[in-house]
Amino acid sequence: MFHWWLVKRFVLTDRRLLTPPAMMSVIGMALGVASLSVAMGVVAGFELTLKTAIIDVFGDVMVVSKGSKEQYVEPMIQKIKAIAPEAELFTPFVTLEGIVVASGKLSGVIIQGFDPKTVEKVLNIRSRIVTGEFSLGEENGVPRALVGKALAKRYGLKIGEPFKIVLPTPSRSNSADFSPKVMTFVLKGVLDLGKIEFDERYVVTDLKSAQDFAGFGENFSGLRLKLRDSGAAIDVSRRLQAELGPSFWTKAWPEVESNLFRAVSFERIAIFIVILTMVVVASFNIASNLFVSVLKRTSDIAILRALGFTQNDVKRIFVMHGMMIGALGASAGVTLGLLLCWGFVEIQKYVVIMPAETYKVDHVGVDIRPFEIIGIVVASLLICFMSTYWPARKGSQLDPVEGLRYE
Repeated sequence: MFHWWLVKRFVLTDRRLLTPPAMMSVIGMALGVASLSVAMGVVAGFELTLKTAIIDVFGDVMVVSKGSKEQYVEPMIQKIKAIAPEAELFTPFVTLEGIVVASGKLSGVIIQGFDPKTVEKVLNIRSRIVTGEFSLGEENGVPRALVGKALAKRYGLKIGEPFKIVLPTPSRSNSADFSPKVMTFVLKGVLDLGKIEFDERYVVTDLKSAQDFAGFGENFSGLRLKLRDSGAAIDVSRRLQAELGPSFWTKAWPEVESNLFRAVSFERIAIFIVILTMVVVASFNIASNLFVSVLKRTSDIAILRALGFTQNDVKRIFVMHGMMIGALGASAGVTLGLLLCWGFVEIQKYVVIMPAETYKVDHVGVDIRPFEIIGIVVASLLICFMSTYWPARKGSQLDPVEGLRYE
């Protein structure tokens, strides 16, 4: 406490902290910390946005039956529960590949048929409705459907209007030929599914309509699983694959975009190291400011030494001076970084910053992780300490006689 009092009375008198060199040091440190905070928040936000989009639409784990053998939902669920007790909720689904035809255009789509009774327990599709309503089943004998926003925009699909999907089915007389099967759907909702591939190609309908469209009868493609902990998805997926055998195929949510998630992990480290150089540069400004302070205070240092202050006492005072500047800069940087993160989120409401074709998503949230902010502040203060130690040590080695010679 005595040393802090002395720093206030001795080092910070005459508004020395507000001198231009000191203020430049504070601003430099603030900009470095703010840049780090924004970069880490945006990268983590991109990862979280992608993860949320996949889990909402894909589930934690998908188990697909590869054989033609008829499967039953309850026995399959019990088998999975015995292998992976972490699996809590299940929903059966049917996946089909078809062609949407509207406005004189056509393109390939993926039809996802879900059980209306269980789908919302596993997937979070309802929250992704942007227009219309989440409604599956039939309307006057016509199956309802939900489509991705990019698909709706491309074909000019309107809520309440019908559209057709063509399903190529193998010919019974010649396995090399296909015959088209057409089904009409009525659009009930438009989805923002979080990924451009989903928004461009996904059509969601109820399980029975998809089964009837494909002629599956009561059969289904597989199950989507919701786990107690989404982080255990890969382990559960591999365990199920090993136990269920080659007649089943499993996939965990991180494997949907495994290369992208891996790239984000590496980029986070690279960005942290690169932007940390700004903090290093700012710490050199603090060191130079401290050198100037030592030169201006030679007589004061000599008086303190003559009064019995040890070298460690003097060194501690100047280190505290530098650390005070660093702490002020780091605090200002964190505050500025949080404001910039808020601005980044708000500006995306009006401007497309990240092209969906390149980054898979057309908007990115910001994920502020407290432990990352703490790590940034600790790293900044550690660099600041290392940069202030040498000039503080030089000041502590001043000979009292030399310091008072010209006084």
